[in-house]
Amino acid sequence: MGSGLLRPDGTRVWLNVRNAVGQYRLSLPLVLPLADSRDDLKPGALLGTEEIVPRLFGFTEYYDLLELLAAVGFRPARTSGAAGMSQHVFAYDWRRDLVESARRLDETLAALADARGDADTRFNIVGHSMGGLVARYYLRYGTAEPDPDGPVTWAGARRIRNLILVAVPNGGGIHSLEALLLGNRVGLSYATLASPVVARMPSVYQLLPPAGAPALVDHRGEPLDADLHDVETWRRFGWGPFGSARRRLVPLADGRDKIEHAAFLEAALLRARAVHAALDRKPDTPCPAKVVLLGGDCLPTLARALVPEKPGVPRFEPLNRKEAEGMFDAGDGRVTRASVLGAHLPGADDTETGSGYPEIAQSFFGSADHHGIYNEPTFQSVLLRRLLRPAGNAKVESPVDKELG
Repeated sequence: MGSGLLRPDGTRVWLNVRNAVGQYRLSLPLVLPLADSRDDLKPGALLGTEEIVPRLFGFTEYYDLLELLAAVGFRPARTSGAAGMSQHVFAYDWRRDLVESARRLDETLAALADARGDADTRFNIVGHSMGGLVARYYLRYGTAEPDPDGPVTWAGARRIRNLILVAVPNGGGIHSLEALLLGNRVGLSYATLASPVVARMPSVYQLLPPAGAPALVDHRGEPLDADLHDVETWRRFGWGPFGSARRRLVPLADGRDKIEHAAFLEAALLRARAVHAALDRKPDTPCPAKVVLLGGDCLPTLARALVPEKPGVPRFEPLNRKEAEGMFDAGDGRVTRASVLGAHLPGADDTETGSGYPEIAQSFFGSADHHGIYNEPTFQSVLLRRLLRPAGNAKVESPVDKELG
């Protein structure tokens, strides 16, 4: 939700005061194929970078990051002409498919390279949270569709020198399931991101923990074997369109709905499974770019939902210490350390970085929350050392996991 959303005339509809006290319809149309589920809203500036209201709601990370870059000499590409030490903000529609956003990233990097007069320019990319998933998919496959039989091509590496992944839910996050089933509160409003609105956003399904990542416990606190990307799991537990009538998706009044909620859900889950399979696939060749992970691991972070004995909506808040022990892991308050590392993947514990992704060269963890990580001096130092490293420096570094904070 870090990018603003604008009407065609440029007026902001996310995030603004109205979102917090009333409602603005952010729903995408309920149509298939998913690529046709779109409206006329366009991505705008990162939240909190141009207006103070988003920072009042806790979106401070992007303001902190741009302030840090400006302090060491980076200038916006729109004012510097992309020459010298310049930075560009890539905003995207966070409601839509991540592969679609990866294609927009490719277009943006190509335009920036042309502006520098060097078609072979390679960039340093900082991907925060869901933006890191977009960047990592692009690194692995460029603009290609997920192919269950296709190898990791590293097609995006021709544009990437360093990829810095910050607080990225590589292994998904259970908060996405909470948003799909219960919605998200925005200030005083429960309507702007109500469940029927979030349930129309393909990207949120792509944030669900994939198969193998522990995401559910039963009423006794025991892990449940369930694939959140399988529509039968939703049918089994009575979620979404398989729940009570009052929790089914409410059709839009303007007649844009052309299909049933269950059909949309199944298509979105299949797409999410394909995206995660591509992101988790073991490559046959080494990664040509340097990839570094940054994350927090000093805060209790929700990792699993508790499923009641009878079918129904799971609980996302523990009622006692025992439940808390089964539902929380170490993280940054929003994303767990295990998710950042992809610790659910085979062989993750045997790697020097602790990550299940072979492209990861280094990982750094310490005391930081999800929205304040760029304001922590240690993480600022790690980030700037990577960004300011001379392009021609050929020093080889061994992958080592550093514990910070």
